[in-house]
Amino acid sequence: MKLALILTLMGLAVYFCAVLFVIPSEYSNVKTLEPEPIFTAKLSSNQIRLGDSFNITIDSDNSNDSADIQIVSVAFPSITQIGNTVKIVGYNFTQSPRYVKTGDDIGYEYSGGTALIKAQYPSIEAYSRPVNPGAHYSIEMKITPDSAGNFTVFAKTVAIPHSGDHSHYPYGGIRDHQNEYVESFSVMVSDNLDKPGMG
Repeated sequence: MKLALILTLMGLAVYFCAVLFVIPSEYSNVKTLEPEPIFTAKLSSNQIRLGDSFNITIDSDNSNDSADIQIVSVAFPSITQIGNTVKIVGYNFTQSPRYVKTGDDIGYEYSGGTALIKAQYPSIEAYSRPVNPGAHYSIEMKITPDSAGNFTVFAKTVAIPHSGDHSHYPYGGIRDHQNEYVESFSVMVSDNLDKPGMG
């Protein structure tokens, strides 16, 4: 009886030592994935007449490690709703694009959704999952502004897991309503009475 009790206690001691010391060190040796997303953007025109349209194409890539998810976000701070202003022409991301409306809850400061803020303007998020190194995805949108003036588009890409400063692109510059870095693109929309380029 005493021998069985001693053997049981020894077995429990070995088990708890393994749980507390051996297994955690095995998990700590697991490499942290460090995906590095990037994109390029192309505007079909940087000046149009009111009533005309322009296209923007975003080409994204991932290098270094695989990403669970890579998101390309295209936001429109010049408008309050997408309506008929923005149409998706085509995309090859593996998931359907997500439309974010003004007032929707969105992630903040690369938190992956653990910190939230209300969207101040609409956006479209295109994403793929998983994303291997060397993967290439693109989205093209047709934009028809409904008022004259400067029409601004913000673009960025974020990889999840977000493990460092190279898990998003751009790496610096302008920050958006999510306090995340974006590239800003502008198209001048002239009134129908004016000729583009004339004062």
